[in-house]
Amino acid sequence: MNLRKFIFHLLMIMTFAVRGQEYPTESIPNGLKSRATAILRDEHINIDMKAEDNIIETVTRAITILNKSGEDYADLTVYYDKSKSIKDIKGVIYDEFGKQIRKFGQKDFKDFSATDGISMYADLRVKHYAPSMTTFPYTIVYTYEIKHGQNLFIPYWYPNRISDIAVEKSTYQFSCKPNLNLRIKSENIQAEATITSNDKGKTYTWTASNINARKTEPLSPIDHPKKMIVKIVPETFQYFKRNGMVNDWKDFGKWVHDELLLGKQDLPAATIQKAKDIASKFDNPKDKARALYEFMQNKTRYVSIQVGIGGLEPFPASYVDRLGYGDCKALVNYMQALLSAVDIPSLYCIVEAGSTKVDLDQSFANAVDGNHIILCIPFENDTTWLECTSNKSPFGYLGDFTDDRLVLACTPNGGKVLRTTVYPSSKSLQIRKNLFKVSKEGNIQGTVHTNFSGSQFENQFANIFNSLPDQNKQLKIYYDVNNIVFDKIDYKVENNTEPILHENITINIRNYVVKNGKNYILSPNVFNIQRNIPESKNRITPLYINRGYTDIDEGEFVFEEKLKGFLVPVNEVFESPMGKYELKISSEGQKVKYYRKLEIKDGTYPAEAYETYFDFISKVASHDHIRYTITIADE
Repeated sequence: MNLRKFIFHLLMIMTFAVRGQEYPTESIPNGLKSRATAILRDEHINIDMKAEDNIIETVTRAITILNKSGEDYADLTVYYDKSKSIKDIKGVIYDEFGKQIRKFGQKDFKDFSATDGISMYADLRVKHYAPSMTTFPYTIVYTYEIKHGQNLFIPYWYPNRISDIAVEKSTYQFSCKPNLNLRIKSENIQAEATITSNDKGKTYTWTASNINARKTEPLSPIDHPKKMIVKIVPETFQYFKRNGMVNDWKDFGKWVHDELLLGKQDLPAATIQKAKDIASKFDNPKDKARALYEFMQNKTRYVSIQVGIGGLEPFPASYVDRLGYGDCKALVNYMQALLSAVDIPSLYCIVEAGSTKVDLDQSFANAVDGNHIILCIPFENDTTWLECTSNKSPFGYLGDFTDDRLVLACTPNGGKVLRTTVYPSSKSLQIRKNLFKVSKEGNIQGTVHTNFSGSQFENQFANIFNSLPDQNKQLKIYYDVNNIVFDKIDYKVENNTEPILHENITINIRNYVVKNGKNYILSPNVFNIQRNIPESKNRITPLYINRGYTDIDEGEFVFEEKLKGFLVPVNEVFESPMGKYELKISSEGQKVKYYRKLEIKDGTYPAEAYETYFDFISKVASHDHIRYTITIADE
């Protein structure tokens, strides 16, 4: 073979070898591997809105899983229902050198109902594939196509949403007719969209590349300050053959009211009369509403229902009245109907529920924000909020599931953005008083009285409804002290202006006070010891305290044996912008008295404030662990 032919054959072999490799790990830029458990190698999301009821979403995504910590990111989960059908789904897996290991298609996916365990009806389903690889790194590439029958929910683009995934390249394209008006909101994007248009349509293209993984920092806001996001909402839309036009929350709230709520409060005549009979016993509108809320709680139960337009539209009040159950939408609508029967106006409100406070995006109306419905009653002198899915919650109490966040009230005059109940740290109280007798052996026995209010009302509220054995189990978790025994447990709820939970328990703890020769060693803080928080050096994100509170603990220990020496009194106060701590300890005769108060203030603070907060919490934790030596008197 002459030299020219040899070189030609060598080039051909090299060409086919390169073609046989896809996404070799060695080609990842070294800088992207720092802090990453996976690398998004190449992502292309295309949304083609051919018509309001015909949107094709095509996704191709290649992701390299670097180690076992990132293996969950290889799973593919795609949801579908009557408004969204999967047209195609397939993929390929490559080893670290880019050599194909296997292919997979629709037959390899598990297909099951996406119920939440409490849904009675749900047409939402899911296809799921997990590669179950044991050798790392590897790359999974998958492609799927979904047809959407509505354009109210357009998938957002959020390429750097997950902190430990680095992004090599991600592209988001949106195509539509040339005359379609869009509302678009973007944050922190690397470059503005490129727009191409002709007589047939226009296409917006956003690209992000070379985004490093982020260090996860404790007590950070739910949204990273450098998040990249693009939101698109057409001004005109169609949802299950319901048409609408939305420019702001006022428009969206009116559409919800007129298209989804109007005509749904069709109570039977007998129920209307029942509501009037209940209300007639009271003069004050708030007392009437309270009585009707309790009637609703006793008559209904919560069942999740997610079928058809039921994802947004409530079932009629007559449906709930007849069957005695409903989802959050249906129960709120039913409660509204009961109140309307006695001329008490109320507001159907969309909220993003969860223990972390999340506001609706006040500047950008959309249907993605919000996952729950609550009811607002705007009385003349105050505003009352109701959680209608609970048949146990006190009247007017929301708790940490929906407190202190912006929500949308849907009214005949349009949507109104409101803020739900705020429980400030000064009113989110846990006040505890202990009275203990200390035996010669160091056992303690006595009573513990605790009042919970504000956002802390729920600390032990669920335990009221448990059996006695389960109450014991729960208390042993909450009062995590070795050898503790609960001799008596009693709960009472007071709900005059704000609900207060009273917990009264009688306990004994064997060998709590350590006897060492002629000394006792006492840890006066029995139940409320602050834990340290992690350090966070070179911090980037702000310090975020989601919810503030105030704990007050008072204790008295009465010793059976006579004490020789007295404690040197302790009276300390220290504080930071994020909180304040007070500690007082004194002794008199056979008694040792203890007082502790800790207030934590919620809010967002600069990143550099974390070190101050870390030092504050460390000091609190140190003082909470203090043990005191007390000398026993000679006989």
